[in-house]
Amino acid sequence: MKEKFKKRIGNVFFYFLLVFIISLFLLPFYWILTTSFKPHIEIFSMPPKWLFEPTLKNYIDVLGSADFVLYYFNSIFIALTSTILVLTLSFPAAYALARFNIKHKDDIAFWILSCRFTPAVAVAIPIFFLFKELGLYNSYLGVILLHTAINLPLAIWLLKEFIRSIPIEIEEASLIDGCSHFISILKITLPLSLTGIMATMALCFIFSWNEFLFVLILTGVETRTLSVLMYNFIGFSEIRWGQMCSAAILASLPVIFFGLSIRKYLIRGLTFGVVKG
Repeated sequence: MKEKFKKRIGNVFFYFLLVFIISLFLLPFYWILTTSFKPHIEIFSMPPKWLFEPTLKNYIDVLGSADFVLYYFNSIFIALTSTILVLTLSFPAAYALARFNIKHKDDIAFWILSCRFTPAVAVAIPIFFLFKELGLYNSYLGVILLHTAINLPLAIWLLKEFIRSIPIEIEEASLIDGCSHFISILKITLPLSLTGIMATMALCFIFSWNEFLFVLILTGVETRTLSVLMYNFIGFSEIRWGQMCSAAILASLPVIFFGLSIRKYLIRGLTFGVVKG
């Protein structure tokens, strides 16, 4: 009887702790969501008002801005294009590191990953002058290539581990049955790696969507993204919290829908290898 009572107390404590931790993570999102519907005066009321009459004025102001529509399109176009380019380049490199007997391939793989460790601010000025000389400043191509270079090391490292987990005997059996190496990769390895590809795609898309520093210094008015638009709501005399929160909610919708659409693959990919046997 005592053991059952202790078990129930433990379960109650566990769920209480779980709800508390989830609430901490959801509280900032709740604050942003409620602020986006608050009138300007009530945003700064002290103590904060939890009950208020919601308004759509902040969303109307944001959606009525031509810059918002342009930056929204830029974010989607740059994030999707760079993600597709990253996956196209990273899969062959990851396959080579996972399957071929390359000398010092573990050192090469670590060197590729270490390129992701470099702080963005440390290379911001050299990249700015390089893109200026190459004529890539204020261009979609420049931002796409840079986001590709940023996400490529992580994508190669992740896909390498997923491909390595696929038994090589499956590919060898297809080669014995008459498949060429390319067909074996296309019809066997690629479909079996779909979980890892989707998880990698989600991470690359989110990183590209949220990237701020390089977009700020390498783009002009025509090629900026939503991350820069958020910064524009900070003025000299005030911060337009209502419009900023409304833009943040609208900017998070594609990422949320994208994550929900691939959640099955994303959960499998991110938890792959946790349980063995």
